[in-house]
Amino acid sequence: MRILLDENPCEIPAGTVGEAIAIAAEAAEKAGRLVVEVRVDGAMLTDEELQTTTRLQDAAEEVHMLTTTMEALLRDTFLQAAETLTAAEREQRVAAEAMQGGRAAEGMASLMQSLEGWSGIRDAVVQGLSLAEIPTEDVEFDGVRLADAIIDLQKRLGRLKDAMVAEDVSATCDCLLYELPESTTAWRTLLDGLHHRFEAASEDAGDSNS
Repeated sequence: MRILLDENPCEIPAGTVGEAIAIAAEAAEKAGRLVVEVRVDGAMLTDEELQTTTRLQDAAEEVHMLTTTMEALLRDTFLQAAETLTAAEREQRVAAEAMQGGRAAEGMASLMQSLEGWSGIRDAVVQGLSLAEIPTEDVEFDGVRLADAIIDLQKRLGRLKDAMVAEDVSATCDCLLYELPESTTAWRTLLDGLHHRFEAASEDAGDSNS
């Protein structure tokens, strides 16, 4: 089995795909890098396949793993989260306009997309900071504290849920148009700050093009 870590051949004993991934990932970690993509005989493995025992027990002619630094990974994670935030903000406006116009189904579809975006943003930030071993309580940019932003977002999403359950269109639209935008502003500040922080760290680590 031919094993590549980025473009570097690895002379390691491995009889299965899973063994190759585990050994190479450990070698990458020792070098301060993380495996972010696995290709088996040219085909990229999905997250689901990486959790499937039978797939990992397969043999292969070539296992190719791509790596990056933690700093570059988090830089890209927070940039993508900021893009998701912009999309969620747009869907909130579309949802409110549709509901006010009597197009409930259209409004609900946009609303669910917005909520899905918010869930992804929150998870990306919390998990990313956990990877970097940075407590949420220590994150603050331009007077905006992440710990406070998380609590405020939970409260606003809770009020939005209550309005939806009560089928109160007016209250739902108020949440979308006036309350959630306050969270959007706070989270944009935080995501921009985190992105720039890890962008600088990535450049210091010499991995600015990852």
